[in-house]
Amino acid sequence: MAALHFKAPSPRDLVADAAKQAFEEAGGDVRAATAKLEARVRAEYGLREALTDPLISNACYEAVRRQVQGARKAVWNPPARTEKFTPSKVSGAYRVTQLAAGTLLMFPLPGGKKLGDATREEISAAASFYESQAEDMGTKARWLRLVAQSMPTTATAGDVLTDGRLRELQEAARVG
Repeated sequence: MAALHFKAPSPRDLVADAAKQAFEEAGGDVRAATAKLEARVRAEYGLREALTDPLISNACYEAVRRQVQGARKAVWNPPARTEKFTPSKVSGAYRVTQLAAGTLLMFPLPGGKKLGDATREEISAAASFYESQAEDMGTKARWLRLVAQSMPTTATAGDVLTDGRLRELQEAARVG
């Protein structure tokens, strides 16, 4: 007799199945289905974990990302200096002053490492990361400019442009 193998559903399947069941039980009423699913999630620990684990992970990543973004902004755009004190590099006060001022050596790279602690390879990788972001953003900016130029001032994009025309403009923006 062959052994039966049971494969436990993935957390995503648990949540999707519970949502589908709640939606069906509520006869397609989204609000009622939401209430049913919430009651079930609160009652079943495994379902609650399957639903909240990804949310917790995303929230933690976002909190850390905001901290790095804030540190990067503080270093990139430091406050205007008002004092005239400029310590020499030989004095111990120099490093303290530089750290307090948020020098560009404190600039966090995409992984969080400070520029001052990064190797040439890590800095090159960071440059490539920012370059790819800039290229993508530049293409989107060119595309949106072309879309705006293709429209009369009083209409919406949905009123006057087809998806085909938007794709043509997208391709033109990619070419440059």
